[in-house]
Amino acid sequence: MTRLAAFDMDGTLLSGRLVFALSEGLGLGGKVRALQERNNLPNFVKTEMIAALFAGVKRSDIESAVESIPLAANCEKAVRALQERGFKTGIISDSYTAAAGAVARRLGMDFVSANDLEFAGDGSNAVATGRVRMPLGWEQAGCDCQLSVCKRFHLEKHAREYCVSLARTLAVGDTRSDICMIRRAGLGIAFMPKDDDVARAAAHVIRTPDMMQVVRLADDAAAAAAGIAAAGTTTTAAGTAP
Repeated sequence: MTRLAAFDMDGTLLSGRLVFALSEGLGLGGKVRALQERNNLPNFVKTEMIAALFAGVKRSDIESAVESIPLAANCEKAVRALQERGFKTGIISDSYTAAAGAVARRLGMDFVSANDLEFAGDGSNAVATGRVRMPLGWEQAGCDCQLSVCKRFHLEKHAREYCVSLARTLAVGDTRSDICMIRRAGLGIAFMPKDDDVARAAAHVIRTPDMMQVVRLADDAAAAAAGIAAAGTTTTAAGTAP
């Protein structure tokens, strides 16, 4: 039976963050960090303002920046292992589709939800206009995250697409932007959490940078569910025995 695994990208599948790698390479690191530290702004507004800073950046610059960030340890092995166990795998990120799509293709994943940075032109030489299309979703899900990509909403959306119940989903992330997805998934995992709130939101916390631990937790959860189902069958059989 199909299951679904949704991963954050920055700090989870990747050992760094695209927006920092890109902005620092362009000499914009200070401006990006200053915007991110403005707690008086909703997160989706910060996303629009940061995208405006990247006006004129080539798609190839974004692709190069994401390629410069190492994958988490055993990332490729873990994704393959989950797929062998019947999982649909994908990325739900508040980064950009130009980056998340490249990572998903590299890992052979099935779906991506992320911000769509607008480009003028085609191919690697296309240039960012400074505008961004945000998929949002919190206003439909009744979520209070106010992120440019409500990860809870998009977890639910992809689960519906693949006809997977939420009980058969897992979500992996490391920051506050992942909390609504981690709480909503059947198995919520904080991977190298950057904040105590993220750890508290998760059913399990991984504090060593080894993505195969996600697979082990998925196996443990599947075994526990099978044990409960077997016990229920035994009890029913016993109850109906003459």
